[in-house]
Amino acid sequence: MLLKSLKGVSCGRPVFCDGGRRMYIPDFRYHQPTSVEEACQILDSSRHAVPLAGGTDLLVELKQGKRRCQEMVSLTRIPELKAIRREGDRLCIGAAATHGQLVASPLLREHCPAIAEAAAMIATEQIRNAATIGGNLCTAASCSDTAPILIALEAELEIASSREGRRLALRDFFVSHRETVLKEDELLTRILVPMPARGTGASYQRFGLREAASIAVASVAVQVRLTGKNCSRACFVMGAVAPTPKISRGAARLVEGRAAAEFSANSALLGRVGEAAAADADPIDDVRGSAEYRRALVAVLAQRALLDALGRAEEARG
Repeated sequence: MLLKSLKGVSCGRPVFCDGGRRMYIPDFRYHQPTSVEEACQILDSSRHAVPLAGGTDLLVELKQGKRRCQEMVSLTRIPELKAIRREGDRLCIGAAATHGQLVASPLLREHCPAIAEAAAMIATEQIRNAATIGGNLCTAASCSDTAPILIALEAELEIASSREGRRLALRDFFVSHRETVLKEDELLTRILVPMPARGTGASYQRFGLREAASIAVASVAVQVRLTGKNCSRACFVMGAVAPTPKISRGAARLVEGRAAAEFSANSALLGRVGEAAAADADPIDDVRGSAEYRRALVAVLAQRALLDALGRAEEARG
């Protein structure tokens, strides 16, 4: 099925104007497969084909001329890509599940509330009801809200192709800003999140310049696990302060093996954790904030996220 640009269905009106310059979606061939296998076959046999889920990034980039494609593979008719369910000791999130689904999911709210909370911070409700978690990850923007918390939760990705599927840790998926290891003929199908062990808590904290539709200036995700009174595991993942989500090993080393009671609000040790996270950040100066400002934000957000995660870990011990 050949779809003309939006010009062909809007009486010749431009999609939008940029300084008086008309901008249209270029012509492309449109596919609507009904299975992952069919979608992968189309991606493998087509030239310059791209998958389409919510389209909140892709369609804008096509209009702006930042991306081009000759064929578009819609994922809207593949139900399994929209499912959120539990399979044994894992939560399985379909790559085409919208952020709105994540926010409302009873499974996520019960077992991994930090994922739902991170999704709720993305853009506006209208965008969350269209944009997908797979699209958010594959866009690979350094300010992604879902990537840091999913990495902290040790998520894995399930990737399909017409040749063979593969699975890899999400922390190994990102190469640079807006660049991943995903190949042109591959399709991200599911995000696999281990069920949190007893005594585990997670939190996602971020700072934006406004309350709604903001982009993260800096963010920190933390997962901790308590064994007895001590922190047996800690993971700190920072967003918007490096080309890809950045793991702070310095902050984790200060937490692991310590008693949870040592990290009281305003304690010296808690302050050192924030400083360690800031030291591991690699931010840049841009219109949303300077590198120095972002490091200061990371120090505060890391402390908040750790305290929140510890509180949830205590609750999860029952």
